[in-house]
Amino acid sequence: MTLGEDVNKFIDENYGEIPVYIIREPKIIHLANIGTHRFFKHEIAVIDTPLVQRLKYISQLGAVYNVFPTARHTRFEHTLGVVVAATRIWNSLLENNYLDHLSETERNRIHLNLRMAAILHDIGHCPFSHASEIVLEEFTPIKSEKSRLKGKPHEILSYYILRSKVMADFFEEISKEYEINLDLEEISNYILGKTRVPADDQFIADIINGPFDADKFDYILRDSNFSGVPLSLGLDRFLVSLGTDTVKTPKGELKKLVLLEKGIMPFEQIVLAKAQLYSAIYHHQKVRALDQMIISILRLLIEDKTEINGLKIKSSVDFLKIDDFDILKLSIGNDKLNKICKSLKERQTLKRSLVISSRTIEKEDNFGFQKILKRAEYPSMIRDYNKVLAERIGNDCTEYDVALDLPDTPKLGETHEKLIKIGKEFFPLKEFFPQEEWIEAYIANKWRGHIFAIEKYRPQANKEGKEYLEEEFGVKFNENATTWAKIFPSVKPQKKLFDFPLTDIR
Repeated sequence: MTLGEDVNKFIDENYGEIPVYIIREPKIIHLANIGTHRFFKHEIAVIDTPLVQRLKYISQLGAVYNVFPTARHTRFEHTLGVVVAATRIWNSLLENNYLDHLSETERNRIHLNLRMAAILHDIGHCPFSHASEIVLEEFTPIKSEKSRLKGKPHEILSYYILRSKVMADFFEEISKEYEINLDLEEISNYILGKTRVPADDQFIADIINGPFDADKFDYILRDSNFSGVPLSLGLDRFLVSLGTDTVKTPKGELKKLVLLEKGIMPFEQIVLAKAQLYSAIYHHQKVRALDQMIISILRLLIEDKTEINGLKIKSSVDFLKIDDFDILKLSIGNDKLNKICKSLKERQTLKRSLVISSRTIEKEDNFGFQKILKRAEYPSMIRDYNKVLAERIGNDCTEYDVALDLPDTPKLGETHEKLIKIGKEFFPLKEFFPQEEWIEAYIANKWRGHIFAIEKYRPQANKEGKEYLEEEFGVKFNENATTWAKIFPSVKPQKKLFDFPLTDIR
C-alpha cells in the first residue's frame, strides 16, 4: 500500500464524513503579538474541523516549555499566525502592483486558496512537532516520498491528507455551502512549495513554503516572544521590499517571490534571528535531552506494539491520531515506557555524560570532528550508535537509557538562492551576509553534541562513549569533554593539618 493509499484509508476510518458547520458570519480572532484579524465564514468552518482543532494539543516547540516556561504556544495559534502573515505578503504585492497581470476574479480565487493552504499547512504534524519527525523518517514510505516530493515528513502527510477522498468530499460541500471555489489540488501543492505552472506562478507557493515564506515570519517572532528571547526584526520594511520576477533557476525560468535591494538589511535580520534561535533555544542542551526522551517514547510505542487510545502504531499515519497529551498521560504495563513518560512530565531529563565540540576534541583531529558533524544528517545511523553504546555499557542499559545527540548545523538555505534584485541582476544573500563565516564561527564556538544518559549510567556512558567515538571517528577528547558535562573525578580527602578542632585554638 502506498503512503497516499494509507493516508486515504486512515482518514476514512478515523474521520469518516467530516461535518460542514454552518457559520453565519465572519469571525474576529484576537491573537497575541500580531493583533486582531478577520477570518472568512468558510475558513472558520475548516478551522473548526477535528483535523485542525487537533493542533491545539501539539506544542510548537515540543517540550521546550520545560526549559523556557512561557513557550507553551501550539501549532494551532501558529497556524492562525501564518494565515495573517501570508495575507500581509499578498496585500503588499497587491499594493505594489505586482499582481496587476491577474484579473480581480483570479486574484480573489488565489487569495482564498493561499489562506486555506496556510490554515492546513501543519495538519500533518505529529506529537511534539519536530521531535516526532525523526521517528517518522524511519518509516520506508516516508523516506521514499521525502525523496520524491522533496518535503518534510509533516508536509508530505499534510499533502496526502488533502488529497484523500474524505477531504475532497468535505471541500466539495464547503464550496457549495459558501459559494466559493477552493482548489484542493492547488492548496496541497502550495504546502510543498509547488504550483502547476511554476513559470507563471511559483511566487504564490513561495509565500507558503519558500525562502521568504509566511511560516518563517510567524515562527521566528512567535518562538522568540514566547520563549523570552527578544529579537529585533524589521518585518514591515521587509514586506514592502518584496516583489515578483522571472528568475533563472536549476529548474528553468520561474516566476519567483524576490526581494528588492532596500530589503537586504531586514532580510539579514531575519536570517540572523533564525540562526540565533538555534543557539538560544533549539540546540539548548536541556531541550535536546528532552527531544531524545520523546524520540525514545515514540520508538518504544512502535517497538512494543503498545496500545495508545486503543491504537497500535504500525505506520507513520497512525501518529496522526495522537497528540502531546496522549503521550503525557500514558500509563500502561510497559515499565520502561512509563518511567520515561513520568520523567518527561516531572522534568527529570537525561543528563550530560560527554560534551562533543571543537573545543573538547584535540585540534589536530579536525577531520574526525567534521565526520561527526556529517553524521548529524543521518539520525538512523545515530540510533545504531546508541545500541552499540548501550551494549558496551552493559548492566541492563538499553538504547533508551543513553543517547548520542548530534544536532544538525543551522540550515540557511534562503541565503543561497539568487532572489535579491539589484537593477536587472539577481544575487544571493550570501554575497551580502557572511553566511559561511557565521556557520564556521557557530560550529567552532557554539555547536555542541552530547552523550546523554540516565543518572545511573552517566560515569560509564562517559567512559565508554569517549572510547567508542574515539575509535569510530579517529579523534581524541580532552578533559573538557568530561568536565563540561559536570562529571568530575573523585577527589581524595586531604590529610588533616590538625588532629583537634580549629575552634579549640586559643
